[in-house]
Amino acid sequence: MGETILFVDDEPVLLDGFRRALSSTFHLETARSGTAALTKLKIGRFTVVVCNMRMPAMDGIQLL
Repeated sequence: MGETILFVDDEPVLLDGFRRALSSTFHLETARSGTAALTKLKIGRFTVVVCNMRMPAMDGIQLL
């Protein structure tokens, strides 16, 4: 499991669903806000970032 995916969404239910569906195949990290995602991006490497477009404070375009 060399690939790591960062999922960013303000809905914890969606993040839990991604974790249940994909954790047996990929290493997953999650963040519940753009700010939390930026912190994770500063300290880790991710193969893919999957980001919600509509989040409070910082939307997906601002994050990406």
